[in-house]
Amino acid sequence: MLRIQKLLYPTNLLITAIALTLAACSTNQTTTTSPDSANPSPTINIPGVTHVGEINFTTTSTGAQGFFDAVNGSNATRVEVSGTNPINVYGWAILANKGRPADNVIITYGDNDTVVAVAPVNVERPDIVKILNNSAFANSGWNINIDAATLPEGSVILKAWAYDSETKEATQLTTTPEIIVTR
Repeated sequence: MLRIQKLLYPTNLLITAIALTLAACSTNQTTTTSPDSANPSPTINIPGVTHVGEINFTTTSTGAQGFFDAVNGSNATRVEVSGTNPINVYGWAILANKGRPADNVIITYGDNDTVVAVAPVNVERPDIVKILNNSAFANSGWNINIDAATLPEGSVILKAWAYDSETKEATQLTTTPEIIVTR
């Protein structure tokens, strides 16, 4: 009897693993994927799109403004981070030509702009109201934790993009910090 139980144990583990995988894949969320199929992004929801390829990423401002303020509280241009801890990134983003905060901020890395996070733009930023002299930008801040496991080990350049869901346009924000991911 003991020999039969030992033989069934790996089979039970395999069945459990398959069941968990199927359950995880059966969510009804709209997801986007990265254009870089060799480095797929995690499941990311971006309002108004079903695939990140629908978004026009541009480095030329069409009225979007903002700043990638810091990584883990540091505004240094190069920050070392642990590949096992969440990475906190934050800044501000507005659609100046529309007189309001950006809809979201999309965080990417790499030459193919692999999406790793989408941050809501809803953090209070009285400093931006004062600098731009416009109370419509009161909640123009963004703040999100990135799972470090979604990034490759070594040097990674992060980019933040102000996203306008009406035009499906994402405009790159000022600064692109380099993070060094160690495992």
